[in-house]
Amino acid sequence: MEYSALYQKYETLLKDLKEIIEQSEARVISEDPDVIFSDNVNFFVKSYLINICTYLEAYLQDIAFEHSRRVSERLKQAKIPHNFLYGKLAKDIKEKELEYVDASYGYSKKELSDIISGNPFKTINAFRLIGIDLSSCEKFVEHKNLVGTIVNKRNSIIHHNDEASDISFSDLLLHVDVFLEYMLAIEQFLSARDRIT
Repeated sequence: MEYSALYQKYETLLKDLKEIIEQSEARVISEDPDVIFSDNVNFFVKSYLINICTYLEAYLQDIAFEHSRRVSERLKQAKIPHNFLYGKLAKDIKEKELEYVDASYGYSKKELSDIISGNPFKTINAFRLIGIDLSSCEKFVEHKNLVGTIVNKRNSIIHHNDEASDISFSDLLLHVDVFLEYMLAIEQFLSARDRIT
């Protein structure tokens, strides 16, 4: 799958969520507010914030998996002996690990989901393990502190039942826009890198 198709999938999800947030806000600020929404603004804000971050994390996992799949495919096509890489990279060579086959390495979705987080600093470390230096992506770096703050807020809500009274529907709409730019920067960075290699 193309990186751009992955981005478009999550862009659609976030834009749909953005419409829901706009409708929720309209129900609260109308002349005759919808009581369900106006009496439960904090609940809806928390729910939407969690969804925004969930989409980000799923996107990061999907795009990292796609990159990993491509690297694994190139390695397979290169037909490099497993023992050549193992002998070079292993500190302690174990006889049972030696195999006379072509090298074949890859990450499963589970392995990636265990190391990838919406937290930008964890994202940088996880992508480093799959050969991508996100810290050299200008737009990623530009947004990483704000994204980190938003993700930390989400974590506080999930793990400590913190309130979201300092976040409005309008803030959430801005957060969606920032996440879309952040995600697009990663997509463009990986796409450009693939055109070079």
